[in-house]
Amino acid sequence: MMKTAGMKSQFYLTRNKLKEVVSDLSEPEADFQPEGFSNTIRWQLGHLLVSAESFLFGYPEGSSPVPKLYASFFESGTAPSRWQRSAPSLEELIKQLETQERRIEDLPKEFWSEKISSPIPSLKIEDREELFHLILHHEAMHLGQIQSIKRLITVESR
Repeated sequence: MMKTAGMKSQFYLTRNKLKEVVSDLSEPEADFQPEGFSNTIRWQLGHLLVSAESFLFGYPEGSSPVPKLYASFFESGTAPSRWQRSAPSLEELIKQLETQERRIEDLPKEFWSEKISSPIPSLKIEDREELFHLILHHEAMHLGQIQSIKRLITVESR
């Protein structure tokens, strides 16, 4: 049986830290791409939004308040260097992440025990609870990338 409250606490801990880390960034800083990195903080934020949306809510096909256009910016394999138009603002991405948090909080207890339509045998992921563990890992990994890029922004601005 899933300990939903504990997992959600871990999720919010990471999400809150994420929002704290990016709270003082400017739009140009969100688009800074350091040498050796394949993306930016804006991409990282959008990627986290789109990934969790995909895993939990069937994005982009499922009903979602996240615009389908975001997939072309932030799905795995995309990169800011290939964007054909302006990406969503930092403010918009943060609002979307906050809305997503509320939607996750509102998911019923039964949701977490449902089997997923495309199991991932190599990771032993067969239900939404196990998938949420992957989301927790994914969020923390990208938070580390965001923190690294932000440190490099500070170094570059000296």
